[in-house]
Amino acid sequence: MKALWRRYRPLRIVSPIAFLLIWEGVVRLGGVNQLLVPPPAAVLRTMVELTLNGQLLWAVAVSLHRVLQGFIYGSLLGILLGLLVGWFRAVEDAVDPLVGAIYPIPKSALFPLFMLWFGLGETSKVMTIMIGVVFLVLINTVTGVKAIDPVLLKAARDLGANQRQIFMKVVIPGALPNIFTGLRLGAGTALILVFITEIEATKAGLGFLLWESYQLLLVKQVFACTVAFGILGILSSWSLQWLERVTCPWKRS
Repeated sequence: MKALWRRYRPLRIVSPIAFLLIWEGVVRLGGVNQLLVPPPAAVLRTMVELTLNGQLLWAVAVSLHRVLQGFIYGSLLGILLGLLVGWFRAVEDAVDPLVGAIYPIPKSALFPLFMLWFGLGETSKVMTIMIGVVFLVLINTVTGVKAIDPVLLKAARDLGANQRQIFMKVVIPGALPNIFTGLRLGAGTALILVFITEIEATKAGLGFLLWESYQLLLVKQVFACTVAFGILGILSSWSLQWLERVTCPWKRS
């Protein structure tokens, strides 16, 4: 399995490069209007220009600050509630109807309410991101707890472990892979929601810069901001995958 992993791992680098080369070739050969879809080289030049003048770095810094706050708060709350809901039936009975009622609501639809309640500042944006993250982490954590092999729980009890020890030594480690699945989904959702929240009531952030570029018909700048969002998504996913390998060594194959 390790040999297979090493064999196909270069595809992570080759496939994006191939995609960019195809994109560049199609645009350069006239298959696409460059006013609507600029070539990657032009987008890269725009990203460099925005970086050198400080616009892109500042926008990314502002958005990351919001994303990290909402992601951390939502993840901690989701993990805590997920463990409790998955392990204690009474907590599940109390929380499950609320999850079923609130989870289907588009989180972007809650943003106007949060602006009414918390104002136009950072709190409304962070709350929207947090709500978007918390349910994904919670549901995946519950799934991880309930998927633990009953044989492991019985073995722990037979060896004399009490409830607290079982919870700490069996339940939490057993749920970790699912928790990280929820975290990766939550990270992507956080980036989506930060864009939505930065369209209105803000004058800074990557989402604001992208939307302002669209309104001014700066197509290359729109693509540059979109690529920046994609890079943030890749980095967040790789960071969480690395953290999962560190904290869940038994999953290595």
